[in-house]
Parts: sequence; C-alpha cells; structure tokens
Amino acid sequence: MKIYTTFLLIIFCLTFNFIGNALDRAIDSLNASAMGLHKQNPQQALKILENANGLLKEDEVSDEKALTLSNLGIVYRDLGEHEQAKNYSNKALSITTDSLIVASAYNNLGAINRKLGLYEEAIEQYLKALPIYEAKKLQNRAATVNNNIGLVYSYLNLSQKAVSYHTKAKTIFEKNNNQKGISEAYNNIAIVYANDGELEKALDYFRYSLDIEEQLKDQKGIAESKNNVGAVHYYLGAIDSALYYFKGSAT
Repeated sequence: MKIYTTFLLIIFCLTFNFIGNALDRAIDSLNASAMGLHKQNPQQALKILENANGLLKEDEVSDEKALTLSNLGIVYRDLGEHEQAKNYSNKALSITTDSLIVASAYNNLGAINRKLGLYEEAIEQYLKALPIYEAKKLQNRAATVNNNIGLVYSYLNLSQKAVSYHTKAKTIFEKNNNQKGISEAYNNIAIVYANDGELEKALDYFRYSLDIEEQLKDQKGIAESKNNVGAVHYYLGAIDSALYYFKGSAT
C-alpha cells in the first residue's frame, strides 16, 4: 500500500508539473503573439493579453503573471489609457524580480510620464530601465532608452544633455549597424539644434538622417526627412530649396 501511494504521488506530481509547464508555455505564446502585433492592432493585442491574464489566478505571483501585466501596460499606453497603463506596469513591478520584465515596466512608465508631461518622473523611470539593458548587453534597447531620455531633456530645454544622450544612442546603434536607429538619433539631434535656432547644424543632421532613409528605401522615413529639411530651408529663407524638399516629401 505504501509503495502504491508513493507511486500515485509521483504520478500526481509529474502530471501537475506537466500541466504547469504547458500553461507557462501557453502564456508565453500568447504574450509573444500580442506583442508581435500591438503596434498594428492594439485592440487585438489587448484581447489576447486579457485571455492570457484570464488563465492566471488574480492574486498569482509569477513571472508569467508579471510579464502579462507588463505587456498589458504597454498596450494600454498605446491606446492612450495612461492610468490603466501605469496601474498594470506597477502591478508587474510589485510581483517580479525578473530583470527584463522590471526594465520593460520601468521603460513603459517612463514613456507614459513623458506623454503626460511629467518629465522628471519620466527620466527617473528611464534611468531605472537603462542599466538593466546595459547589464544584459541588450544594446539596441539601451540605445532606444538613451534616445528617449534625450527627448525628455529636449522638452526640458536642456539641450546639451539632450544631445549627449542622443549621441550615446547613435554610437550604440552604429556599433550594432542599426541604420534606422542611427537615422532616428540624427533626426533627434537635428530637432534639438533647430529648437535652439542653430539651423545650419540642424540642416546637417536632418540631411544625415535623410541619406540613411534613402539607403533604406523607407518611403515614410524619406518623406518625413525631406519635410524636415524643407522646413529648415524655409526658416533660412531658401524658399526654392524648401519647396523642392516639400514637393519631394509629398510624392
């Protein structure tokens, strides 16, 4: 009887572990699916994540739960529901020590606070995410956070700090041959100089960005860059050049 009971216990444990592992895999798959389409279809991503969350206990403390909550925060931010987004990101932070989930939640809180104009809070949250991505050697993510910090400093009219962070981002993107990232960093640096009235410098950096967009054959990027170059020419009084680039941005 003792041997039979022990055998049943082993079978139960194996079955329980198998079910648990299968559920974890299902949750991970749903999260990956949602985040693969959240930019194009946030409503569909939201449904998928809500389904994932429904498979988990309300008071569950696990990395799968934290990942799902963190991703819900990102999608709610995409939908402009900032309080909901903050709520989910903070819930995720309260139940996990997984560094990548923590970094994602802090980064999301930084983005939310940036949109809300809470710039000091945004920088604080971004600076919590940044060292995690650096430690994990996730360089493109670290570069993106540097770019975002630069944007916030630009909003605060702290131009030198803004350019410094955008330049850090550019350097990292260059090391990783991320051409789109380099273009974005150039564009952001140009905006800082344009806002400071340094139009010649701004023009140079907008042109750097345009060159890359043309190499990438990114039509949307080309149009935006040409519009920016045209705008600087307009403010410099070079109307013919401005019209040339404006027309190019419209085609």
